[in-house]
Amino acid sequence: MDPIARRLALLGAILLLVAGCGGSPTAEDTEGAAGDDGSAADPADSGEGDDSDPFAAIFEELEGLDTEERTQRLVELAEEEGELNVYTSNTDLAAFTDEFTDTYGVEVSVYRAQANTVLQRLLQEHEAGFAGADLYDTNAVELATANAEGLLRDYDGGPAEEGLVEASEQEGWTGSRLNVFTVSWNTDLVDEPPTSYEDLADERFDGLTIMEPRASEWYMTLSTYFTEQEGMSQEEVDELFSEIASHSVQVEGNTTHANFLAAGEYGVSTSVYNHLVDELTDTGAPVLREPPVEPIVVRPNGIGLLRSAQNPASAVLLFEWLLTDGQELLTEEFRIPARTELQQGALDGLETIDVDVEQLVAEVAEWDERYEMLLQNAQGTDEG
Repeated sequence: MDPIARRLALLGAILLLVAGCGGSPTAEDTEGAAGDDGSAADPADSGEGDDSDPFAAIFEELEGLDTEERTQRLVELAEEEGELNVYTSNTDLAAFTDEFTDTYGVEVSVYRAQANTVLQRLLQEHEAGFAGADLYDTNAVELATANAEGLLRDYDGGPAEEGLVEASEQEGWTGSRLNVFTVSWNTDLVDEPPTSYEDLADERFDGLTIMEPRASEWYMTLSTYFTEQEGMSQEEVDELFSEIASHSVQVEGNTTHANFLAAGEYGVSTSVYNHLVDELTDTGAPVLREPPVEPIVVRPNGIGLLRSAQNPASAVLLFEWLLTDGQELLTEEFRIPARTELQQGALDGLETIDVDVEQLVAEVAEWDERYEMLLQNAQGTDEG
């Protein structure tokens, strides 16, 4: 089954699950399995209202405190709780939480898997009335989906959100970092790198180019830009992307894209995360993403508080730390933090366009299908 069809099948399975199939929690391996004490939350008790909101009393305790007092009180409250449980698709989060534990003494159990796998687990546990996690860290579409299904609880406007980019302000969750989709290339194989998306359709890149078959959000965002800002028709946009696809091989995975470029397996990637390229460039690999092909698509990834949290004070403490002191760790991993003062000019002077998360969630099946049709013109598939 091709990658787009798998994604559509997954979405269908999730919708059936949410409709009330009522399975049991998954039995996947975890690092310090969350919820092993058998604690469970009645799904009926995860809705609105102070009686069913584990965070209401926490935010009431914090009201009126300055930043230092707020943190100290959260630490005191967290000491009365158990181990904090986090579900994530973020490869860096386990290392970050080690720093958090060293700072505050709060133990953190991290379960990590691919983004759609983590979302499935959360939905299954919700249906079973099982409270496995306190905090959710993942990609925008999965966070928005979790919020639409009533799993997330709004953060009560604390000081941690001050100074974040506008894209961080999402319904039910907060962006903590930005993923930037960049056109990148191997400098040993490509003497004349592309300077525009139109340039990617040039025959000189025939057989050298790889495309991510799961990047329908990238395609959606650029399509909207070209039709609304550049006056192109949807037919003209699709013709351009079809031409690019006809010169390209489909390769799954941003990490695989970056590694294939560094190894010289391919010459150009039409979209790969900036931090993966920058990390390789820093090691001396012959990979570049500048001068940039613009506009650059930017998507917020982030964190959300789970309504069923068993350790709400610990969850808020980590939530606020990830948006403040923890932001500095992102720059060490070549990521772009949501806190503007720490972005180190990474996006200065660039034309960027944000993924419309609400549009993506509402229209994901439509854009997946459109993108799949375009990729049928691709010359081959190489899954990695």
